[in-house]
Amino acid sequence: MKIVIIGGGSSGWMTASWLNRYVPNNEITLIESPNVARIGVGESVTVHIKEFLGALDIDETEFMFETGSVYKYGNNFINWVHGKGEWENFTFGWNKSQSHLLRSPYHGVNWSDHRNVKADEVRFTDYWLDLFDKGLVNKSFTQSYTCWHHFTEPNLAPYIGNKPYLNGNDLAWAYHINTEKFADYLRDYVAVPRGVINKFAHVKEVVNNSKKIEKLLLDTGEEIYADLFVDCSGFHRVLINNFQDVKWKWYNNHPGDSAYVCQVDYEDPETEMVNYTKSTAMDHGWVFDIDLYHRRGTGYIFSNDFVSDDDVLHEYHKKVLTKPKFEPKRLHWDKKRMIEPGFGNVCAIGMTIGFVEPMEANMLGVISNSAWELTHALANNNYNIETMDWSVYNKRLGYTFDDIADFILVHYTLSQREDTDFWKEMRSIGIKN
Repeated sequence: MKIVIIGGGSSGWMTASWLNRYVPNNEITLIESPNVARIGVGESVTVHIKEFLGALDIDETEFMFETGSVYKYGNNFINWVHGKGEWENFTFGWNKSQSHLLRSPYHGVNWSDHRNVKADEVRFTDYWLDLFDKGLVNKSFTQSYTCWHHFTEPNLAPYIGNKPYLNGNDLAWAYHINTEKFADYLRDYVAVPRGVINKFAHVKEVVNNSKKIEKLLLDTGEEIYADLFVDCSGFHRVLINNFQDVKWKWYNNHPGDSAYVCQVDYEDPETEMVNYTKSTAMDHGWVFDIDLYHRRGTGYIFSNDFVSDDDVLHEYHKKVLTKPKFEPKRLHWDKKRMIEPGFGNVCAIGMTIGFVEPMEANMLGVISNSAWELTHALANNNYNIETMDWSVYNKRLGYTFDDIADFILVHYTLSQREDTDFWKEMRSIGIKN
């Protein structure tokens, strides 16, 4: 099977590495344009990426060293309730079923434990909420539900030497990743050494009909043919934009559709670098603050429906940008997703499918999930693109995006803040729903 991937960022190289490993008898070519720059702010990821790396037999220590990554145990939400300095550090923890209560803590948890939990089965969070309602819990959710506050407060790694605390399976962690270095790492250490062909060229023309791509014309004069074309070009949608009948689902209730992003130098990394993401509610949106080993990555998420660019920049500089490495870059996106990201001999992955916003570090998890679902779709169709049924792939990726969208909106609408027009609007959405 000849597979061509367009896009040389994290999405492209994650997909190339995954398909190279899990699609048999493949010839994979990734085309990255020298004319398209990466955003490269810094990315907080979820525990899915740890699983992704493990499935590719990537050495965690080497990966972290080469990418300037640090451990991440959760997300600290600041100013989201009243806007007066309150915070809650939500760390990772599996929502185990009641069958785990009397099980040895050294047994651990695996994916089958989650798949086999029935919808009406009592889980740990149900017990915790019952105790909370009865006034029997006097600590925060994280402190009484997971052990990770023992790691976040003193800034510890999850290992003693090269051995994980407990059995490792029950202690979930993720990373803060420099996405520029992550893409280069996957290219140079994983994908290309394992056989992926890398071409540096710009797609000049896409020759296609209503549902299929016939060939690509590169600015080098080369013509590219393949069985399957995968669009990992993000918002550029180099392949997808050539089809007229693409249908979209919009997330109109979501407030964030723009961001100013900026890399920031540490003043004192010994005291500033932490092993969790900081998500701080601002007057007109929120700011992420992600600590990498050599710098921080920050961004202010907002919408011009509520605030001007100048007011955002003023608050951003005043409260966040202590030592910016450059002037903040402005990004904008449409709050939507493709209804059918797979059709004919074309498949969209990750941000090409759509984007809601950066809340809860969802995008690299979406990319890994997209690649995982693609390998299953190919296998279930016996790797025959001519008779490919994309319905399951489209349904599952649609559910993934919709689930993320619902989860993100809860963050805004459960806030009790009413100090600005933005937060009043969020409260009104929550009350209506």
